Amino acid sequence: DLLLIHRPDPLMNPRETARAFEDLHRSGKVLHFGVSNFTPSDFDMLQAHLRFPLVTNQVEISPWQLEHFQNGNMAYFLQKDIHPMAWSPLAGGKLLQPKDEDGRRIHRKLSELAQRKGTDNISTLVYAWLLKHPAGIIPVLGTGKIERVIEALKVFDVSLSTEEWFEIYEAGLGHRVP
Repeated sequence: DLLLIHRPDPLMNPRETARAFEDLHRSGKVLHFGVSNFTPSDFDMLQAHLRFPLVTNQVEISPWQLEHFQNGNMAYFLQKDIHPMAWSPLAGGKLLQPKDEDGRRIHRKLSELAQRKGTDNISTLVYAWLLKHPAGIIPVLGTGKIERVIEALKVFDVSLSTEEWFEIYEAGLGHRVP
């Protein structure tokens, strides 16, 4: 099992938090710990007080939300061998039912690529895009519908080339990468 701190807390005392984590771990109540929405410095601050590794940082990652590819966080995850969890991988539905030009641009690219890959499910393509990254991104499915979970498992039938991965990335950016 895994317990995450939901968000950074400006009043968090890392020694107290680490002590609580270690008590939960020692008592057998929790096997693994992680955080959500922590900066690398917040992550390191807490990790410095623990005797076991934090295993993940759950952050928002999707073709709509590329911040962590651009601000050095993905490099940090790779350097520290942290497998980030991606919350809202479908951008809260914005990739499935776009309401603005950015969303429509990404949706068009995903639809085009889905057709080329022989799948009718854009979400499967987004999950494949996340899984291709070498950091080992773990998509978090925000659904209570078993049909969507079953559909998400089709991700293992889809593989993206590096060029296809960048097509989606560039659609999210709104421009080509040099």
